[in-house]
Amino acid sequence: MLNLVYFFILLKFSPGFSKINTISKFENKEYELLVLGNSMALDGIDAAYLNEKGIKTYNLAVAGNHVSTSLMMFEDYLKKNKAPKMVLVGLSSAVGQSFLNKVPYHNPEVDFFYKPSMWQNIKNPPLLNFQWLAVDMMKIVISKDHRNAKMIEGQWRTEKVIPDNSVFNPLKQKKIDYSSPYLNKLVNICREKNIKIVLVEMTGSNASRNNLPYTYQIRLADKSNAKVYNLNNLEIGNAIVNPKTDWLSPDHLNLHGAKKETEFIYNEILIKQ
Repeated sequence: MLNLVYFFILLKFSPGFSKINTISKFENKEYELLVLGNSMALDGIDAAYLNEKGIKTYNLAVAGNHVSTSLMMFEDYLKKNKAPKMVLVGLSSAVGQSFLNKVPYHNPEVDFFYKPSMWQNIKNPPLLNFQWLAVDMMKIVISKDHRNAKMIEGQWRTEKVIPDNSVFNPLKQKKIDYSSPYLNKLVNICREKNIKIVLVEMTGSNASRNNLPYTYQIRLADKSNAKVYNLNNLEIGNAIVNPKTDWLSPDHLNLHGAKKETEFIYNEILIKQ
């Protein structure tokens, strides 16, 4: 009984949990653009802005996602909905290789709705499986910023501001590995279905940026090439966001920064496709 109560509390008061429940039930949708990725894309791509510009968009990014999970969600979407014209993948090398990690990992929230299992619910009931979400809900209770935050067209929007006081260090850059077979499969599915796929390295904090070119070609697992738009380039990042006003936490944009980043993506990438 307690687990059932907790489940309904999560649906009511946990925006991320509720979002996954909603999108797992999508049917007959006709979005032109879908956004995939983890929390950097969840916070950083303003789907409402793109809708205002005439591109029917939904942000399918989920905090904690691995590219394999994003791929699974996308394949599920294609089975039940009209294929989009374009997919934007928000890559997150600014925070490391988590999204493209060589060893895939599960997102328990996504698995709960996309791969329902009575045995797993008995083995790991909601009170255990989603105990960290109780902390997130407590933040909503005690924090005005969290209470005022909203999930709009799949994007997590908050006005919370934590300035980025970090400093870029070119000596701390790490090589980015794009050889994930799941990324490769995602790209190939889009190509086979004539869906334009746009790979974007999301803007990170100053300390997380790189000095790679704005655009460059990457080698996928099957040795084919793909283009990446690098918004995590130091100069590009400086041109897009204000370190004092546009961050909600390290490497994660608030609604002001997200609108600026999405505006750049729209003007410099999407309308030029």
